[in-house]
Amino acid sequence: MFAAPPGFAKVFLSQEEALKLAFPGAAIERQSIFLTEAEVAEVAKLSGGPKPSALAAAYVARKDGAIVGTAYFDTHVVRTLAETLMVVVTPAGTIGRIEVLSFSEPEEFLPREHWYAQFPGKALDDELSVKRGIRPVSGATLTARATTEAARRVLALHQVLSRRPRR
Repeated sequence: MFAAPPGFAKVFLSQEEALKLAFPGAAIERQSIFLTEAEVAEVAKLSGGPKPSALAAAYVARKDGAIVGTAYFDTHVVRTLAETLMVVVTPAGTIGRIEVLSFSEPEEFLPREHWYAQFPGKALDDELSVKRGIRPVSGATLTARATTEAARRVLALHQVLSRRPRR
């Protein structure tokens, strides 16, 4: 298998490919979101992590006029290098799927695909935590933690945004 040279991310999917994979046949609308200071603080509180950026983007997928899910792209540091994930949130507010778009760390730190399969259906609660509802991964502990934190951050963002008045 090809190993990316140090400092280069291994790219698995583009944003467009990931969105088509998650929402086949759906119309997808990108929404730029500007969070208020109060919303940023609320996302941090709900996720249990640091304050996120006040700028976010949501990709809302619709089929036959109904929302079938919303995707968010989260780029974060795993150990010392970046990873980009697509986290899909269902209309019920749970995780629909997680896809790895790029990974800059050595590939041996990337969990196997079946590990990611434990996320669909998870909600933002105490069980969405490594060693609770999410199994840890030997040799990829930092990736498991970073992925779980990204899932919590996205679910918290989605929850805060769902409280906004409809336009």
